[in-house]
Amino acid sequence: MAGIQTRNWTLDPADRIAALERENAKLQRINKVLMDRVERSMDFQGGAFSLFQTAIVLEQKIRERTLELERALHKLEDSNRDLARAKELADTMRTRLFEAIESVNEGFALFDSADRLVLCNRKYLSYWPSVAGRIQAGIRFNDLVAMVAAAGAVSEPPPDVWLRERMEHRHDLKGVFLNRLSDGRWIQVNERRTRDGGIVGVYTDITVIKHEEERRRESEQAEKSALMMLNDQLQQAKSQADQANLSKTRFIAAASHDLLQPLNAARLFVSALADLEQPPANAELVDNIDLALASVEDLLSALLDISKLDAGAVTPEVSDFPLRGILAPLATEYAAVAAERGIDLKVVGSGAVVRSDMRLLRRIVQNFLSNALRYVQGGRVVVGCRRTGDGIRIEVWDNGPGIPRDKITEIFQEFRRLDTPVTKGRDRGMGLGLAIVDRVARMLGHPITVRSEPGRGSVFAVTVPRGTERRAVRPANVAARPMTNRLAGTSVLVLDNEPAVVAGMEALLRGWACDVVSATNGDEALALLSGMPQPPDLLIADYHLDDGALGVNEVARLRAACGRILPAVIVTANRTPELADEAKAAGCLVLNKPVKPAQLRAVMSGLVGV
Repeated sequence: MAGIQTRNWTLDPADRIAALERENAKLQRINKVLMDRVERSMDFQGGAFSLFQTAIVLEQKIRERTLELERALHKLEDSNRDLARAKELADTMRTRLFEAIESVNEGFALFDSADRLVLCNRKYLSYWPSVAGRIQAGIRFNDLVAMVAAAGAVSEPPPDVWLRERMEHRHDLKGVFLNRLSDGRWIQVNERRTRDGGIVGVYTDITVIKHEEERRRESEQAEKSALMMLNDQLQQAKSQADQANLSKTRFIAAASHDLLQPLNAARLFVSALADLEQPPANAELVDNIDLALASVEDLLSALLDISKLDAGAVTPEVSDFPLRGILAPLATEYAAVAAERGIDLKVVGSGAVVRSDMRLLRRIVQNFLSNALRYVQGGRVVVGCRRTGDGIRIEVWDNGPGIPRDKITEIFQEFRRLDTPVTKGRDRGMGLGLAIVDRVARMLGHPITVRSEPGRGSVFAVTVPRGTERRAVRPANVAARPMTNRLAGTSVLVLDNEPAVVAGMEALLRGWACDVVSATNGDEALALLSGMPQPPDLLIADYHLDDGALGVNEVARLRAACGRILPAVIVTANRTPELADEAKAAGCLVLNKPVKPAQLRAVMSGLVGV
């Protein structure tokens, strides 16, 4: 067979034949020596009897030697037969081995301990068609691969690089070695050492696998490109959505400001009207108008808060503070509401320190509390805290109508309210309070839990991490308290660019017997101030004035003209912490539109010291 080298094989029967031949030659030499001795004995003795006796002995010896020779010949024949059978079997096995090697789909090559080619199959030779005729048994491996490299049978890497890498792999025999042939085929080489120090190699054509991998990579690259394109589109859509959200927030903020201006004026007019004596029918109408305006105010405030949260315009200011800074003001603020509705409200104090945003956490608890007061009729509401793990759970308990289990998730969606017999008129709410709670809690990372049993009540809770540092509690908002006629004679300068708001504020303040002068801009206010016999007791200014003027700056001008720090209140629809900090730095208090008359009255009383 082409490309196949055979060896001389040494078998035991041949050794036995050689031994028998040596023994036969030895017997012949012995026989010759014996004959010579007999002849010499006959020469010396010459007697007939001696010759006869010698002949008999010689015959006996010859017979013995002859028998031994016959036995040796029989053994030789047996050995020849065994040798022939062994040779026939070896030829058969060698033929079958060659046929098996030729029948495999992989290339096969065997090298001896000196790295010379012993045998290979046609498949192996087919990988190197340009040099196949020169690959013969006995060729050294390094000469073979040098011949392959020189013939350009491998396309990549360059021949010198491939030759170096191939010899390095031949030395280590670690892993597989890949060859990309010049005809485009890919060959994978697996090599192992034999017991006698030789190397056997199996060469597998993996062209189909490599092409499939290439197609898969191309497909993956196409999918990746499509995903990147889709991701770019999604990013663009997200950017557009964010921009739309921001625009929506700005629009709602601007619309809220524009809506709050007439709403603020309306509330002021209604409050001024309520202070006047009215027939019973008119008084009921005034109360209904006040309730309707309050509902509009709550809705606008909630919508503005949700738009800011959705647009990411609210940034938490996390710090450590004691919970009493939240619970005590809420207890005071809602005591009158609970008493009016016949509800027993109990706020259990706590000295725990938590880590959160004080303003946003207060909003969560406040919404829980107002929600409980809305749905409880003549029952009980309890606010308290529990320690749990590394946190504090603030709980609001009520014995109201409760919430069905399938409605608990629904109540945290926008404009979703439970229809119960106790939620009539204004008490129905807007369905936005818990939606705001859900957004704020997710932003702060505070878990919200709800437990409820229809007919027995509910427990709304928020879990807050414990804090380690204490700080001074923020002063609570001044509580509204009756101050009838105590503001009489107070001199007030009102600065607002909206005539309706100015008229409403004048009507309200004059109803409290205050002396009021009004201006729509800073220059007009300075002119009024110069004509007054003495500076006013109090300044009330809108934050946003015409032509980009700001109330805090105009207050500073008026104070400078008077030569002293006049008490001042800034009225605005902007509820951002930045504005509050700006007003505080300017030494002004802030009231949000629409202004609540009772709150305004309490603030004025505190500022003028009556």
